[in-house]
Amino acid sequence: MMRRTPALIAAVTAALLAGLPGVARATTIWVPASCATGSFGSVTVDAQGHYLVPAHMELCEPFQTRFNYGIALFLNDGTVPMVTGNKLQSYGMTDVIADVLPRANPVPPFAFCLMRDTETRVACVRIDTAADRTASSAPLAVNDRLVGDPVIFLRKPYTILPNYCATCVSLNW
Repeated sequence: MMRRTPALIAAVTAALLAGLPGVARATTIWVPASCATGSFGSVTVDAQGHYLVPAHMELCEPFQTRFNYGIALFLNDGTVPMVTGNKLQSYGMTDVIADVLPRANPVPPFAFCLMRDTETRVACVRIDTAADRTASSAPLAVNDRLVGDPVIFLRKPYTILPNYCATCVSLNW
């Protein structure tokens, strides 16, 4: 049994490093698809105050593993919206959760957009928070003023922050 333990640890480590089939893996290269559709679900707020919004992105052209997309956070406070290489998602993983933990109180309106590239917003959602801290979400036009700021892409994040959950795309405020 003692000889199997190192082999088991090595196998598990190799599987984690290589990634599991169907799981999006981070990259630093943004390769946009020429056509994609997307949508957001309704926002929920967990016990820790994380705003969680389901997102769905799908290709409308043949799948290629090199294509990826991002989710940008728009705060409307002068902060530059960005997508980083470690947060790019594969079209093989079409359902993800946008996750943000607001630091402001009260929480001002903000938005998420599914981005095919830094110029192309596929779908956007506006998040509003009432005085009683209940949150609501509504689809937002991709050309709305709230999401009008240019999005930048950084191949590597300027800080390393852990994801809140395995299927989340954590965006930090």
